[in-house]
Amino acid sequence: MSSRKEAAFKGFLCNIILFAVALGVYRWNLYYVDFLNERTQQVLLWLCGAYLLFGFPLACMSAKESKGLLVFRVLGRFFSRGIDHLRRYPLSHSQEKLVSKEEKTAMLFLLVKFYFTPIMLNFVFGNTNDVLTHWNELRGGSWTGLDLFINGWYPVLFSTLFFIDTLYFTFGYIVEHPFLRNTVRSVEPTFFGWVIALLCYPPFNQVPDFFFVWPATDFPIFSSLSDTALWRLIILLLLGVYVWATIALGPRSSNLTNRGIVSWGPYAIIRHPAYISKNLAWWMSALPFFMSQDAWFAGIIGMSAWSLIYFLRALTEERHLALDPDYLEYCEKVRYRFIPFLF
Repeated sequence: MSSRKEAAFKGFLCNIILFAVALGVYRWNLYYVDFLNERTQQVLLWLCGAYLLFGFPLACMSAKESKGLLVFRVLGRFFSRGIDHLRRYPLSHSQEKLVSKEEKTAMLFLLVKFYFTPIMLNFVFGNTNDVLTHWNELRGGSWTGLDLFINGWYPVLFSTLFFIDTLYFTFGYIVEHPFLRNTVRSVEPTFFGWVIALLCYPPFNQVPDFFFVWPATDFPIFSSLSDTALWRLIILLLLGVYVWATIALGPRSSNLTNRGIVSWGPYAIIRHPAYISKNLAWWMSALPFFMSQDAWFAGIIGMSAWSLIYFLRALTEERHLALDPDYLEYCEKVRYRFIPFLF
């Protein structure tokens, strides 16, 4: 066996071990047992099976070492050098680094994949069910006029937009290949950046919900049919921008990573189109709560807290991406974060 094939086979085996560990966590950890539906569990198993069949040939065609091999190399270094490195950590610049930049990126990206892949798959199946349910309701309904849009087309379009969004991100987490130009350049290096991002996803999003009122709703109802139709149309337009941003990212869709700078679509206008459009949609959907509830002030505080979280996500992402000269060049061309010519 040639040295290249031998390295590919070692990397293939390392990846299989990591996949087996991840599958074990997904299938036996109580949180994942309760959270993931059966179809998600089946697809995760099929993905591992597909890698068993095609992983080695793909590894042989790749010029780069597998991330699994890099991870096990770091683990082997820890165990072989033992307590001496722990005593001296962090090492000074004059000493040998325990983990290289490439190895650190590999380990962090595997954590990203481990956390986000099952969540996004679960979202895809949930959104699929929503699309089919609302489509059947539309076909079987007898609405006319504004009612047809409010109760029929709006739920279908709303769930379809989120289905498209989560489908793109699921693909981005699962597949990384130079042909798709979505190879990971770097992963968010700070603890604070990870915390801010994870607060937006289960189970960590329960932490803000514990402290703040969540006034937004998927299907807001206003005082009249015309108002409800108008505001729901605005919400759909905002979510359309949100999904447009996801489509612009394409196979580079993923959190906490730099997989190449995207500068077309809405990213040619502002730097964070997804965050601002999603937050504005939430604020629009919360208007009935603000107008009809005694706890309107608590609702405003809650929405403001979530907007702050997304603002911090934008800042931490920019701090991370600013390590890439391509992003600095992009910022020179696209100067506004959220609102063109203003902010």
